[in-house]
Amino acid sequence: MPELSRPTVTLHYADTGGAGQPIVFLHGWCDGSASWAGTIAEFKREYRCIAPDMRGHGLSGQPRDFCYTPEALSNDVVALCQELSIAHPVIVGHSFGGFLAATIAERFPGFARAVVVEDQPLDLRAFAAQMRAAESIIRSPETHMAFRGQLFDSMVSDQMPPESRALIDEMKDATPVEVGQALWAALFEFTPEEIAARSDSLMAALANQPGCLIDGQEPPGYYGTLQRFAPNVTTNALGSGRWVHLEKPEAFRAALRAFLRQA
Repeated sequence: MPELSRPTVTLHYADTGGAGQPIVFLHGWCDGSASWAGTIAEFKREYRCIAPDMRGHGLSGQPRDFCYTPEALSNDVVALCQELSIAHPVIVGHSFGGFLAATIAERFPGFARAVVVEDQPLDLRAFAAQMRAAESIIRSPETHMAFRGQLFDSMVSDQMPPESRALIDEMKDATPVEVGQALWAALFEFTPEEIAARSDSLMAALANQPGCLIDGQEPPGYYGTLQRFAPNVTTNALGSGRWVHLEKPEAFRAALRAFLRQA
């Protein structure tokens, strides 16, 4: 994989090259760019596909200043696009990568041609409250990996192919404890009022450009809430676990292609 040297970290990424419309694929928490390999294989004939390993994940390094804020992570994506002379990419983000895609839309209006969020509600209120109950387990080095394993188990359905499950388990186990903990910090260190304000800002950011949701299941009431902020957003609930692009790859690709045709 090629690499990009940033001031405090070296990032690795996949790039299919070519002259097609660029799509940047962002993986989730304790995941990696390898999870996008099947999707990229199907899209690379028409699109230029780029998939970075987030700082601290996969082949990318850990930052020397140990900064894992959403601002730093979104800056990485923008810097990579600038390095590759990519203008107005489609940003497709899964799970935490979907949060990151919305953060890019929020911080850099007009940067993305379109944004696709896969199975990541941007209204963080309920999730943050739920996770605060497990804060001591998540933050403890002694219990974090057990929590991580239980969380991944709860998010995978029986539709996940065994080889895909083995891949995400490998990436889950390889991501250092301190990296997994750092990405959760905002849920614990922001007040409920700050979480609410950030949620509203992220949802509103999907109105900055064409937006699409591709979910395994619709979170109760979420689509209605989101469409008050971004009324033109496209929604899809495909009946799977959290890794929609691995569990229902054909349906995921069809939904993504349909959106790209009209975006």
